[in-house]
Amino acid sequence: MNLYENLNDVNEILESINKVLSRGVKDRHSDYHTFSVATSANNLINNRTVVLRDFSYEKKLLCYHTNFLSEKISELKKNNNIACLFYSKKDKVQIRINGKAHINNGNQICKEKWKTMSEQSKLCYFQNHNPGKKVANPVEVKQSANNSISKLFSIITVDIEKIDWLYLSRLGHKRVFFLKKNNFDGYWVAP
Repeated sequence: MNLYENLNDVNEILESINKVLSRGVKDRHSDYHTFSVATSANNLINNRTVVLRDFSYEKKLLCYHTNFLSEKISELKKNNNIACLFYSKKDKVQIRINGKAHINNGNQICKEKWKTMSEQSKLCYFQNHNPGKKVANPVEVKQSANNSISKLFSIITVDIEKIDWLYLSRLGHKRVFFLKKNNFDGYWVAP
């Protein structure tokens, strides 16, 4: 039986969200390690998968890394509303998060994080072509690191405004909303 089957207290559900997202930061095998991010520009929605790099239950924020020249950045500069979608097939849980994105680039937050990153992770930000640029052949894309922080390394911090938790079960789905404007006091909604 799934541990969520008998979970009927919204505070315990919020605590379970904290546990799975905190684990997702550290455990690359967790279903919650990667998630989908949706941004919008020019009346179009764009969706992509990113890696969860930080989560703070107390501050109600999450973070992921990206290239400063990526389409995500230009879209967030125009409209910082963001939607994040986590799904665990094992848990049968979907977590939708809406919030405001903040772009960190070249600031102290980026410098501190850069110091803790592996050389392999750093290499991703020393690419000779901008993300999304047309190339004749993929071998044209090269990476060569140097000893300083890449100007392209960026951290997106999402200030969480809403969490929509959904548990899928043949015995009956369960759904809870947590809103920032209500101090994240949860309430049940119809699934």
